[in-house]
Amino acid sequence: MGDIHGNARGLKQCLERSGFDFKHDRLIQLGDVADGWPESSECVDILLTIENFIGIRGNHCAFVRDWFLTGKKHIVWTEHGGGTTISNYINTGKMMDPFHKMFWDDQVDYFIDEKNRLYIHAGWDYHYGFPAGALLASGYGKEHRECHWNRGLLMKAKDIEGKGAFPALEQFKEIFIGHTKTLDSLPHQYFNLWQMDTGSGWHGKLTIMDVDTKEFWQSDWVTLLHPDSLGRSRMSGNWKLKDRL
Repeated sequence: MGDIHGNARGLKQCLERSGFDFKHDRLIQLGDVADGWPESSECVDILLTIENFIGIRGNHCAFVRDWFLTGKKHIVWTEHGGGTTISNYINTGKMMDPFHKMFWDDQVDYFIDEKNRLYIHAGWDYHYGFPAGALLASGYGKEHRECHWNRGLLMKAKDIEGKGAFPALEQFKEIFIGHTKTLDSLPHQYFNLWQMDTGSGWHGKLTIMDVDTKEFWQSDWVTLLHPDSLGRSRMSGNWKLKDRL
């Protein structure tokens, strides 16, 4: 499943439309559960009911974890969706819920399944290789890593597809990433790399995919699901900068 960004209504639709079995199916979610739409804690409540859940940490998740564990509020976070998450947690009274604290702390930077498929939020600095290039510290501190932010892998794959090989991708059967939204709100494939952020944090849809068959299901357009919320897609200011977060 791609980036959710506080869109619990879309999350429910994806689980229902895919016929997801909360007891027996496994959900690997690619990060950025929170920030944007006003239901971040409700998203966590839903995900906590899935018995076989693996949560990948995204850049927004790393900021939420910082807030939960230390109370720190990065200005770049609060200005790009974090303020909505803080308000939501205050309003729902979930700030002190130990299961929510555990949720944010238990996310992993990446996951490799039994078929050698990699699940990671943004990608990695392929000049350093994997996993070294994934675990390099970013500009926001040692707990904020390249795997939460770095778009270089996707940009390179898009640029050279059809022109030659990309050895950085070849150690995995497939790779699934979020973080960078597709322009048409559909999943895209470059080489063996699947781009799964279909714009739930902006004005697109949320997507869940069966990684074996590549069949996927989507929510309604998020702006229709949240008509009374500004969200990140309708905020004023520099859209180009916001699209990078």
